[in-house]
Amino acid sequence: FLLQRLSDLQASNNNNTLQGLFYSYISNTEKFSDEKPDENMFYNGLVSYTLHDIMPNFTNEEKIISGSILNKALPVFEKFKNQSGRNTYNFWRTDTAFEFPYTWWIKIIRGNVTLPDDLDDTSLGLLATNASAATAEQVHKLMSTFVNDSLHVLRNGLDYFKNYPAYSVWFGKKFPVVMDACVLANILSFVQEYDLQWNAADSASLQLLLKIVREKDYINNPLQVSPYYGKPSIFLYNLSRLMSVKKIPELEAIKIELITEAAKQFAQSKNLMERIILSTAILKWGYIPPTIELPAPDEIEHSVEKNDFAFFIGNIPSYLSPAIRYTFLKKNAGLFYHYCPAYNIALLIEYITLRNDAE
Repeated sequence: FLLQRLSDLQASNNNNTLQGLFYSYISNTEKFSDEKPDENMFYNGLVSYTLHDIMPNFTNEEKIISGSILNKALPVFEKFKNQSGRNTYNFWRTDTAFEFPYTWWIKIIRGNVTLPDDLDDTSLGLLATNASAATAEQVHKLMSTFVNDSLHVLRNGLDYFKNYPAYSVWFGKKFPVVMDACVLANILSFVQEYDLQWNAADSASLQLLLKIVREKDYINNPLQVSPYYGKPSIFLYNLSRLMSVKKIPELEAIKIELITEAAKQFAQSKNLMERIILSTAILKWGYIPPTIELPAPDEIEHSVEKNDFAFFIGNIPSYLSPAIRYTFLKKNAGLFYHYCPAYNIALLIEYITLRNDAE
């Protein structure tokens, strides 16, 4: 039922939609709204990566449905690929004229607001399209040139971030370095999935993730350490996904601490989707979480698809100057929440699949 629902949420072929796209919606508050649809690659990458990961657990019938979903989604990624032929991807379309979707006054502050390709979408895009090992290695080398170093100014983060030559979110040479802990985890997942040789940026990114956990800043300062995800639960989920690809000794050493915090976050949360991703994280770590009472099929649209838990935040202050950023965040301004009903369904499918497999 859920796989068929996921297929139904995939855009069909007509003049007004991009065939195969999973639409997301932008809201300037943490409340689901479908008033402002958005065409981005991010959620297509996440849905595709998730399905690829759990398909081995499916029945033949389920594999047929999910295979059809993945095949329809595949051509979408070309619309977001760098137009010069470079194997990197942008959050928004690169094949057509672009209008910044958040708000008109950003242009007054910053002028040209076209964003460069980013390492998060590139990692997801390469994984979702099953890029060749040679392509992955080539892009990995390119990624290592976009880091926090003496030639680039780190724009965000806590004081100790500047000590780590970890990856920036962005590929833009003239764009400020912005670091995000969840993006670092996703890049390392890409590195691990392709079994790439670790470089200095990978090692620095891992050490920064460990520091963030030790200092508990993903709990106490979530928007500082992860401006585009901004929640402890999402940090834990992304870290568990990284750890499920291949064991990393330094992360294995703190696994019990992470599980304990995930259980604590689960007990505190009242949101179904947040509890689902925390439960999935615990399952990925090899433990059984408390049982969640799942909604009936006729309740899925309201409780899952239109849930108020946003997995991604468009964070305008993250790439503005520190003084302006502080003013914005103090007033909780400049944050735009992206909701994707299809990805929520994919997360629910992932949870059910892992739960059934564990039991």
